[in-house]
Amino acid sequence: MKLRDLLEQLNDNPKDVDLYHWDYDAESATMVNLSIKDFTSAGLIKFKAALDMEVMQVRNESESWVSVWVKGADYSYVESLSLSHAGYCSVEDYNKWFTMDAKSA
Repeated sequence: MKLRDLLEQLNDNPKDVDLYHWDYDAESATMVNLSIKDFTSAGLIKFKAALDMEVMQVRNESESWVSVWVKGADYSYVESLSLSHAGYCSVEDYNKWFTMDAKSA
């Protein structure tokens, strides 16, 4: 299963996601209420490498929070997606890559 497939499963019940790279021991920023619906078409292109990574493990931390380990591309893709979705990017980039429609639904 790819990360995008997992996020599609979360469309009706978004969860907070901590994303980890299988080969690195590094903590990422939590992505709040994440599902594939959060991405604009530009965001799907920008984060394609991360979204195409293979899901190695999913651990349910609570009813609304999961930890996900992925593999298949460099750690920088995991870091870029996590930090950007958590808001560590410009407002212009955030609005270009993510939609607030899923968050307000």
